[in-house]
Parts: sequence; structure tokens; C-alpha cells
Amino acid sequence: MMTQPSEQGSGAEDEAPAGLPQYTPQAVQMLRTVQVNTLMLSQMADQKASILMGATFLVFSIAVSRSLAGDLPYSLAILAVFAFLSSLCAVMAVLPSVGKADPGDRANLLFFGHFCGMEEGQWTEDVLKQMRHDDHLFRVMLHDIYQNGQVLQRRKYRYLSLAYRIFIGGLFVTLTAFAVELGLSR
Repeated sequence: MMTQPSEQGSGAEDEAPAGLPQYTPQAVQMLRTVQVNTLMLSQMADQKASILMGATFLVFSIAVSRSLAGDLPYSLAILAVFAFLSSLCAVMAVLPSVGKADPGDRANLLFFGHFCGMEEGQWTEDVLKQMRHDDHLFRVMLHDIYQNGQVLQRRKYRYLSLAYRIFIGGLFVTLTAFAVELGLSR
């Protein structure tokens, strides 16, 4: 049986300290929605990079097999070069960053790359301390969302965009080279 708040006592332990704002359920839902959307955007970028890597590796493999057979037209060689460069950018989009954290950066308690260097007990205490009040908890969540957004913008989407642009540019250059080869062979 659920008890009413008035039956649980004064409720003083549930109230935020003076000076800390109270948040509505809509604020909580908004944060959760933004966090889920950011995660989905990251997954979509990884999937797009994976698709592009598969396509470019296939093109590159065909070019290598044709060159081993001694028959590699210039247009296919050009496409192979662009496919290779595009796949490098796609790999960079999904390659995890494993460097040391910037000492000036505030630790992100929700990201394993930041807390894996901490002792479990210390990390647990730090997280529990932040969870005591909604304001602190929201700040931790907002910090995590912000950092994930920075990774999306600065790394994943930047390299993914470059990978697609290189591949599309390579297709146009290859088409031009193929047309020239076709014109010269007549």
C-alpha cells in the first residue's frame, strides 16, 4: 500500500536546501529526452560510418584484386584511392579516444573514460554526493550531455561528413576518368 507524503513525516529530508531550485517532472523528462536523443545521434553516426566503411572496403578490395590480376584501369585506381581515404575518415569517426583527460576539464562522473582511473569507492562516494540534490544531479547530467554533444560535433560528425564528401567527390572524379578512358579507347 502506498503512503501519502503527509504520512511519511515532515518531508524535510526530501526538500532541497535553501537556495537550490526545485525542478518539475517536465524538466526531468526534458533532460532524459535530450540524453536519449544524444545517444541515438551517436549510434546513428556509428552506423553510418560502418555502412560507409563496408562500401569503401568492398570497392578497395575489388581494386586490389583487379590490380593483382594485372588489369587496373585508371578510373578504378582513382576510385580505390578515394575509397581508402574515405574509409580512413569513417574509421576516425568511430575510433574511441583513449588519451588522458585535460587537467582543466571537470571530471564527468558518468563517463567511464573519466572514472576508470578512480578507485571504485571514491567514484561511488562522488556520485552519491552529487545525487543528494536535484540541482547537483542535473548538473552532472547536463555535463554528460554537453560532453557527448561535443564529441558528436567535433569528432563523429566532422569525420563522417568528410568521409562522405571524399567518397562522393571520388565518384565524380572516377566518372570523369571513366568517360575519358572510354573516349580514348574509341
